[in-house]
Amino acid sequence: MTDQDSSEPLKVSETPFFGLFDGLLRRRESYFESIFDGREVGGLIRWCLAATLFLGGLYGVAMGTAGFANGATVGFLQVSVSALKVPLLFLLSLLVCYPVLYFVIVLMGSRLTFGQTLALILIAVTMNAVLLAGCAPIVLFFVFTGSGYAFIKILHVAIFAFSGCWAMMALWHGLTAMCEKSDLYPKQAIKIMQVWILIYGFVGTQMAWSLRPFIGSPDKPFEVLRADQGGNFYQAVMQSFVGLFQSEEAIEEEEPPPGLPGDPSSELTPEGQAGIPPELSPEREIERSQLVRDDGWTPAPSPEL
Repeated sequence: MTDQDSSEPLKVSETPFFGLFDGLLRRRESYFESIFDGREVGGLIRWCLAATLFLGGLYGVAMGTAGFANGATVGFLQVSVSALKVPLLFLLSLLVCYPVLYFVIVLMGSRLTFGQTLALILIAVTMNAVLLAGCAPIVLFFVFTGSGYAFIKILHVAIFAFSGCWAMMALWHGLTAMCEKSDLYPKQAIKIMQVWILIYGFVGTQMAWSLRPFIGSPDKPFEVLRADQGGNFYQAVMQSFVGLFQSEEAIEEEEPPPGLPGDPSSELTPEGQAGIPPELSPEREIERSQLVRDDGWTPAPSPEL
């Protein structure tokens, strides 16, 4: 398959599992043509689902490795759970959004079947999973070099955004090209597809928020699903940006110098003044001022703090 010309028809049943990945990256046109011609649509759907589960699981493993900061047991649990959650994120979002897309484009005049339309969307989802898996080594590099929790979260958001935009652009360009060759999919329905892509993105982000944690917060115990579902995805991203650019010194309250009133580490002296040595207390100063000798000499005043 890797040596075949891009114009040669796609043969899913005769192509190795991993050989189809190369075809998806190099010859997407043959995938779209196969779908529009109604050839091996079922086989292509099964391969896309299997590829999404496999590649999404690989990226989920990379996401979960951040959990090892809380110990080996938590790390292995987080890796296992995240490997299941990432493919589930794609498939649940598609389950929510796909029916409305199919019904609308049929009303717009599309003559593609339910399976053909599903195969088109799964091509984009699989492309997304391929790009995520390609970014997994980058994630592992930053995790094992000790990057902070806020940075790791922003990194994952950036990778998901990049992969999703690239995959949906590939779908849009593929549909545009096929509309020039076939009348099965009307050109005006492409605009509907653009709107649907935005809806899919919003549903996906909220689905990710509902399925969290994918990384595992260093200050919270391990949970399969976060019990506190308050807030939203976009608020959490903004808080991560603030935590990323705000230094720990600015966050922590400045501690008073040791020995001054208000320092919790200072001990109470017999005179009741926190952190003030007995020889420097106001009461001792009064006693020293009363020690006046007959020749007029008085003790030197104690140094001020």
